[in-house]
Amino acid sequence: MIDDLLLEGVDIVSKILLVNAKTAPKSIGRDDIVIDIVDNINDKKPILEKAKEIAKRSGFGFYERDAVNCEEISHIILIGYKLFYHRFDCGFCGFPTCDDCEKKGGVCAISVTDSGIAIGSLVKLSSIFGVDNRVMLSIGQAAKESGFFKEKVGGAFGIPLSATTKNPFFDRKK
Repeated sequence: MIDDLLLEGVDIVSKILLVNAKTAPKSIGRDDIVIDIVDNINDKKPILEKAKEIAKRSGFGFYERDAVNCEEISHIILIGYKLFYHRFDCGFCGFPTCDDCEKKGGVCAISVTDSGIAIGSLVKLSSIFGVDNRVMLSIGQAAKESGFFKEKVGGAFGIPLSATTKNPFFDRKK
């Protein structure tokens, strides 16, 4: 009974967190982030399999560790940034102009910053609600490589959510 209530609570909180991330302040006020919730096994399984594949391919064991850590997790929020160039020629990306950044395959620092603001807002609110979370590059990258996102993203992070007696993200090994 209590486990069902906790799961229902995580489901409700995940939707509130999605709203929080989407409405988080943006540097320029443009919608340059992509947000989604993975809350079923059919969507989660290929992402976790891709993370394990990346671990083997890259030698970075934390991809597999994170995939195993997320196997029992019911909800994962994904936040990515669109490949979007704001055309301010600010130079934050390391290129003198936005055209140079785009032509050379760079990423707009404003969009990356906006995704970071959304992630920070989301994880803070999650902790206020008492839902444990962890920001995982590995799960976001696996979602991107597995084709989960409907539009092209430059990069992404996964944020698994948990409401259990012990935080499953606290003392992970590897």
